[in-house]
Amino acid sequence: MESLVITGANRGIGLEFVRQLAGRDPRPAHIFAACRSPEKAKDLQTLAASNENVHIIGLDVQNEATYQPAVEEVSSVVGEKGLNVLINNAGVNNKEGYADATREGLTAVMDVNVISLIRVTQAFLPLLRHAALSSRKLPRLSIERAAIINISSILGSISKSTGGLAGYRESKAAVNMITQGLSWELRGERILVLAQHPGWVQTDMGGSDGEVTTEESVSTMLRIFSAAGEGVNGYFLDLKFPIQICPY
Repeated sequence: MESLVITGANRGIGLEFVRQLAGRDPRPAHIFAACRSPEKAKDLQTLAASNENVHIIGLDVQNEATYQPAVEEVSSVVGEKGLNVLINNAGVNNKEGYADATREGLTAVMDVNVISLIRVTQAFLPLLRHAALSSRKLPRLSIERAAIINISSILGSISKSTGGLAGYRESKAAVNMITQGLSWELRGERILVLAQHPGWVQTDMGGSDGEVTTEESVSTMLRIFSAAGEGVNGYFLDLKFPIQICPY
């Protein structure tokens, strides 16, 4: 894969994606690390300073005025080759339970995790389509050609549901549905679409009790993405390798 955009790249899983991809062999030519406030992303700035293939771009997923400048910046670098991979990683949690959930809390989590995911994908879709068209000799569906990867959660699986986290669970179930629907719409254009469970990760969002570190989570996800193809297009994948499909 020549190029990819990672949203929410200033911390947690997003930052670890940048770190591991920057050190990969072979490594992507261009890693676009997108975050709301690049000037505050000190760890990301440190990575970019020592890795010339890491480009920090400003992108606030809740502010659509930032979309086009970000797309234009990516386009100016990738040129005719287009964008190979979009990882929709930016997301928020809602710790309210169903008995006390507020309209403000529910609205915020759905706006970031669902509406913004769709809108950011729409913004970068022309570049992804360009990559798919310019990579005719590559496998029909793969991250080497063009792919959209949506970071989901097993908490979005109805079969795994428990209480709490009102709105967050529903937002991730919606991400899985978006993935399935988008995969059908883009199937003929040879763009792979996946939803990926990252595991219960030890991050600010997942908490210190998480079952896997960011390093373990991202390392496994990158193995999954590299092996994914037409057989799992549109599916919700578990954090396991060989690839396993999660229940919806």
